[in-house]
Amino acid sequence: MILILSFVRAVPAESREVKKKPTRSTPSNYFVKKEEKNFSLLMEARRFGRGEVIFLRLTPKDKKWINESYKISWLGKDVILTKRENSMVAFLPISPDTPAGAMTLEIVSKIFFVKRGQKQYQIILEPTKFQVIKKNQQIKVDEKFVTKELPKETLDFIQECKTAKEAAFSKQSRLQFLGNFKNPLEKIFITSRFYVRRDYNNKQGRPHGGVDFRGKTGTPVYAIQDGVVVLARKTYYEGNFTILDHGNKIFSFYMHQEEIKVKVGDVVKQGQEIGTVGSTGMSTGPHLHLGAKVNDILVDPLSLIALQSISESN
Repeated sequence: MILILSFVRAVPAESREVKKKPTRSTPSNYFVKKEEKNFSLLMEARRFGRGEVIFLRLTPKDKKWINESYKISWLGKDVILTKRENSMVAFLPISPDTPAGAMTLEIVSKIFFVKRGQKQYQIILEPTKFQVIKKNQQIKVDEKFVTKELPKETLDFIQECKTAKEAAFSKQSRLQFLGNFKNPLEKIFITSRFYVRRDYNNKQGRPHGGVDFRGKTGTPVYAIQDGVVVLARKTYYEGNFTILDHGNKIFSFYMHQEEIKVKVGDVVKQGQEIGTVGSTGMSTGPHLHLGAKVNDILVDPLSLIALQSISESN
């Protein structure tokens, strides 16, 4: 059986009790709530669109069922579940390249679905149009970042950086955090959004894999969530580059820093200073490039920061 889940806009989680009307400065998220015979299901997202992350909480009606075996797959890929007291939580990424149509969530459980053993739910993907920068607004960078004609030692360094990044993103650990995500800078001014397509020196570049925040050189950069440092080094394109592992294949990364203030293996807390804003690597001026990956999928980090229900699941 396949059920179509409908989603509704709701006021921010902390405001639901008093029925406050959402303001423009605090946009509301979409929530899906489903009450089944044996469990309740909550799904929250800034929007159900490409490049977004959905937070899921599954709560068995009988507390003793929390220790049973469950399996959840999202878009045909297994999801990592974490027990939180009487519930299980998960983060479901939507690739920015996901084709239009319905997205399928499957829950497998002999406890919940005695006869069939599983049930599928579908959410309709919202239309998403990522910005395309016109050719007359192309970005000028040092030619060494767009040419293929490079010295062998430079090519070797680029390969070394690629190998280090792949190793960092392959780390697997338990979920490191309990609360909601926060912004990486005290003052937020976005200069380039996620998956913008733009040209560099008259050559088509890849879609922008993160969000750029304006900042003066030396401005403190903060960890958006608790985690462990799995990469902290100078790289060719990203400049001074830091990757944090938040557990369950959730990573945030920070590019173009002037200074890195952590080292591999450090356990960091949300809001801890991990570096400073700079313009190292392939950069045209001081800024912070913040990126995120969930279950090997590149996602908009602002969709993680927008989630309001993580803390409520404690």
